[in-house]
Amino acid sequence: MPTTVLPARTAWHSLLAAGASYGKALLAALAVSVCHGAARAAPPPPFVHPGVLIDLPHLNYVKTQVEVGTEPFASAFTAAKTSRWGSHSYRVQGPPANGVIVCGEDSTPNIGCSQEDNDAAAAYTQALLWSFTGDARYAQKAIQIMNRYARQLRAHRGENAPLQAAWTAEKWPAAAEIIRYTEAGWSDSDFTAFTAMLREQYLPLITGDQGAGKNGNWTLSMIDGALGIAVVTDDHDLFDATLARWNHWVPAYFYNFAQDGSIPVLLPEGPTDWYGQTYFNAQTSGVTQETCRDLHHAQLGLAATFNAAETAFIQGVDLYTASAPRLTTSLEYMARLLAGTRDPSAQAKNKKQPVPAAPAPIPEGFPGLCGGQFYTPALKATMERAYNAYAVRMHIPLPYTEQHLINDVRPYAQPVDLHDMMWETLTYGTLIPAEDTGAMPVTDDLLGTAPHLP
Repeated sequence: MPTTVLPARTAWHSLLAAGASYGKALLAALAVSVCHGAARAAPPPPFVHPGVLIDLPHLNYVKTQVEVGTEPFASAFTAAKTSRWGSHSYRVQGPPANGVIVCGEDSTPNIGCSQEDNDAAAAYTQALLWSFTGDARYAQKAIQIMNRYARQLRAHRGENAPLQAAWTAEKWPAAAEIIRYTEAGWSDSDFTAFTAMLREQYLPLITGDQGAGKNGNWTLSMIDGALGIAVVTDDHDLFDATLARWNHWVPAYFYNFAQDGSIPVLLPEGPTDWYGQTYFNAQTSGVTQETCRDLHHAQLGLAATFNAAETAFIQGVDLYTASAPRLTTSLEYMARLLAGTRDPSAQAKNKKQPVPAAPAPIPEGFPGLCGGQFYTPALKATMERAYNAYAVRMHIPLPYTEQHLINDVRPYAQPVDLHDMMWETLTYGTLIPAEDTGAMPVTDDLLGTAPHLP
């Protein structure tokens, strides 16, 4: 497949991506900044647009696969087109009349929260469909949704307001980037109002110490949302600060025995509860801070991590390489644990948010997991973007992740989680030989994503 070429950014970015937790990287970064002060004084290179979750070459690549009926893209496209979020008749659900969204703990109260989640999901879905079909009705629907919130949203309140803001901020920028930079007809004034909303109504809730003491999926979702807002608002300072935050938090969420030893990374501002996970050794390497809580939340954290990493990659910052040992270990561990899972998170009778499936005994082959008591599986439509980055682009074998995608995710998972797992197979599905339908020959060029050109 073609060699991926990263857009040139500063040496500082490259060093930052190597991991803020490593003293040598920090010292090297300082050395570069001192020795190359003139280069640091120059303005940073412009952001790539569209550049949140997916870029223009990749959108065009997927469009081509859809047009010729290549799997798994063709089936995923049909699912998006026939979903409620992709309907031409989709009706904007929010925000509430007073513009205030109130999200309590465990979704009580739920005043505009589910509606906001659905509307942001619809905006992103319609934006994708516009880019793949050229049907202006999709673009106009996405614009209608985003304009409504830009003009009417006044506040997020309640215990879960920061988390709700993070989940929605993970979707709005991706939709906005596609619509803004594909000649969809979104006016400058409307775009300005929308970006002002992102800065005023979302950033204060997802930056700073808003996730302190909470489970890791909170902060990882905030990081993903903030990085997207940085791109769509062309905010280089926010972008750099959020990259550092990603590097700071990822080691505290994904345990790796070779790097961490017998004690996981614990942050002063992070959670200390690993939900009954007390064994940290080579056999439990790959477990996450929330694995023993349930695999629904663990996959929310995983999806947010890779969403942000892909946005950074599009912008020329490689977060993947330095974190490869840690993240690939967790991917394979989680994929093994989820093999054969058919039970997604169920819907509670009186709630709009999903609740985990029932606990199950620890399967064989996982000594030390969750104290040997139980775990809570949940099939979610993620790991596609992660697999594409590591197995396809970087040629790192991920056999369990591949089989989980083929056997579990693609045939059985719902393609939309409403939070941060949306249309991964459609946008980052990969041609795996076992899935070849004959529509197109399987070659190295087709196994990967389109290259990100400078």
